[in-house]
Amino acid sequence: MVYPLIRKALFRLNPEQAHKITFRQLKYIMHSPLRFLIRQSVNFKTTTCMGVTFKNPLGLAAGLDKDGECIDAFGAMGFGFVEIVTVTPRPQPGNEKPRLFRLVEAEGLINCMGFNNLGVDNLVENVKKAKYDGIIGINIGKNKDTPIEQGKDDYLICMEKIYSYAGYIAVNISSPNTPDLRLLQYGEVLDDLLQSIKNK
Repeated sequence: MVYPLIRKALFRLNPEQAHKITFRQLKYIMHSPLRFLIRQSVNFKTTTCMGVTFKNPLGLAAGLDKDGECIDAFGAMGFGFVEIVTVTPRPQPGNEKPRLFRLVEAEGLINCMGFNNLGVDNLVENVKKAKYDGIIGINIGKNKDTPIEQGKDDYLICMEKIYSYAGYIAVNISSPNTPDLRLLQYGEVLDDLLQSIKNK
């Protein structure tokens, strides 16, 4: 009953403003007696995939929680795993605004954010504070201003810093919002990236 009212209010704002306000409220609710408002139980069986056991197969995709700010809130909602960011070694502001667009009839969004995040060190601190008992996936990428020839180094920096805190790691080489990133998807460049990550 409450959701339609909240949705109507949030849709009066642009999508990025609505996102920020929602996250601010989620953080407040999780540290208040109101946390029962978002707590839900999900009755799915555990699922094991590639050696990782998830308490349920319902997961939150990367891109929503850019800095691992609301891991515990999403855990309270019943997600069996939470994938956060794409994180880069250094903080970066992302693309120019507007960069998030509603598709109201399709109930969807177009995300052109451009890996905006506060950097891997900030992310690690947030993950260390989280009390969530599910699987945390961490999605890693390269900074926009890192030359593609040195892109591998950004992934290795992130990998080293988050390895001890991630239930699994996703390597983002598919975003169209980072110049030349997709060049890492092919041939010897891809082989070198994957082998370097494996050896790390």
